Amino acid sequence: MIPYNHFQYGEMLARKLKAIAHTDENEHYYRATEAENLQELNERLSSANGMILIAIDGCNSDVSWNDSDSLMELPQYFFVIAKETAGNDIAKIFESQSECKAVALQIIARMKKDGRDFNLSLQYLEEKSITVRGIGPIGDNFYGVIFGFNMNYGINYQLDKSMWEE
Repeated sequence: MIPYNHFQYGEMLARKLKAIAHTDENEHYYRATEAENLQELNERLSSANGMILIAIDGCNSDVSWNDSDSLMELPQYFFVIAKETAGNDIAKIFESQSECKAVALQIIARMKKDGRDFNLSLQYLEEKSITVRGIGPIGDNFYGVIFGFNMNYGINYQLDKSMWEE
């Protein structure tokens, strides 16, 4: 099994999504961890404009035992889709969030297609785990949505003797 690579997938999405893939010099794809200081991310976003994609991998996982021989790991990932918006215009904020939600739903559709085609390990997508929430402001008045999802992997729970003192 090739594990899902969230940052690689996010970069591909940012290149192929027309709403995000721009030809100007400003960056439109960012990587982050959950532990990253929001101030640092805000500083990196200061040169961005238009719509952006942020891939977040905080290395969070839930582990469950299904009362069988399988130990399951459910790593959690997030994408933020946000658009630069006049922060004092509530109608524009709602419009930006609506546009970003439409892009998020297209990403989800792409993930489902890639899962059906057994591409990039997206067949392990836990569909019932997908959530979409509004977000903003981040950076210099970016508003949009954040959506999260889990993968579902069986993991080996045998002891690795090389990691233990005898």
